[in-house]
Amino acid sequence: MVDYAALFSRTLPRAVATPEGANAAVKYIFSVTNAVPEVIAADEYLTAIRAGLDAGGPNSLAAYPPAGGHTGLRELVARRLAANRGFDAAPDDVFISDGAGGAITILLESFINPGDPILVEEFTYMGSLRMMLERGAEPVHVPGDDDGMLPDALDDALKSLDNAGRRAKFVWMIPVFQNPLGFTVSEPRRRALLDVVQRYDVPVLENESYADFRIDGDPLPPAFAGLSDNGDVMYVSSFTKLLGCGLRVGFGVLPPGVKAALPQVNSENLPRRGVSHLATMMVYEYMREHEAGHIAAVRAALQTRRDAMLDALEQNFPSFCEWTHPQGGMLIFVRLPEGADTWATLPKATRRDVKYNPGGVFRADRQRNNYFRLTYSHNSPEEIREGVARLAELFREEGYFEG
Repeated sequence: MVDYAALFSRTLPRAVATPEGANAAVKYIFSVTNAVPEVIAADEYLTAIRAGLDAGGPNSLAAYPPAGGHTGLRELVARRLAANRGFDAAPDDVFISDGAGGAITILLESFINPGDPILVEEFTYMGSLRMMLERGAEPVHVPGDDDGMLPDALDDALKSLDNAGRRAKFVWMIPVFQNPLGFTVSEPRRRALLDVVQRYDVPVLENESYADFRIDGDPLPPAFAGLSDNGDVMYVSSFTKLLGCGLRVGFGVLPPGVKAALPQVNSENLPRRGVSHLATMMVYEYMREHEAGHIAAVRAALQTRRDAMLDALEQNFPSFCEWTHPQGGMLIFVRLPEGADTWATLPKATRRDVKYNPGGVFRADRQRNNYFRLTYSHNSPEEIREGVARLAELFREEGYFEG
């Protein structure tokens, strides 16, 4: 028998603690920011695929895609960023990726060595955090408030690293409808944070995967990439949550100094990794024809679901629990009393057909499990009410609702 364990690479991803029940199949899926099911228009998607094939001819699939990905889609991304996010990017600075996660993977592989510090928000998106931990990075959580990272706390964290002779590889932020905390960083706070990172000459990695999902409230401020002209912001986003998670189409925008160093992005001799050119054709053709209507439909569906979840929390959870009231995005973050352990309780929830994310999966230390995240994009409003009631019943039985 072959001893495969002796042959495995020494650079396999490191193990990361995951709660029991995280992969259970359940009816009430409050643990994944899936795209809204009913707005996926199969007929229009098929029409868009046909239009892409007709436009490109047989060579559009016979050959590898161009460096950086579908040319028309990169041009569309550049136009959308200028119109919606306040910054100009040349199409050649845009690269198409396997979702936002694909762009982040390229950047982590390019920058991160084991032990490298990355500054992140107090709670940060579990998928990207997992990728950091798997590569042996050292995420440093920076305290924040309802307006994002605190500039003084960021300064303290960077100063502490500097005094120890260490340098953060970048500051990682999700500044629009942050996952899982839900806040959007205001323009004054963004400028204050940029002042801090520029003093330490540390770049920002900005993930705006939820920027299309404003439900209500004030218009979004410009992206960090639109507020800095120093070439110190790497930007990633995605069409995945908007059009369908199965499509896995995202993009990145890189400063010239980064783009020149990444052969995965700018080499004509290397095909794009993990991106279906057929999917990018479809996204381009569909967005050209249906962008405004599709975004409006997604926002309306999310508003109905968000309001149902907020109402269900109000009806089923005691007043001493707290939760966010997001103005966009796909999720709500809930705080239970100290002593509650949502990590330990997750398997019991899945046996009641409900799944959520414990607070610890958003922390490198896997702590703060009196918090948990609920997503509302997948289930119907009726299912949301049913699932939240089931969860409340479990937490009550566990003693979490004893004031």
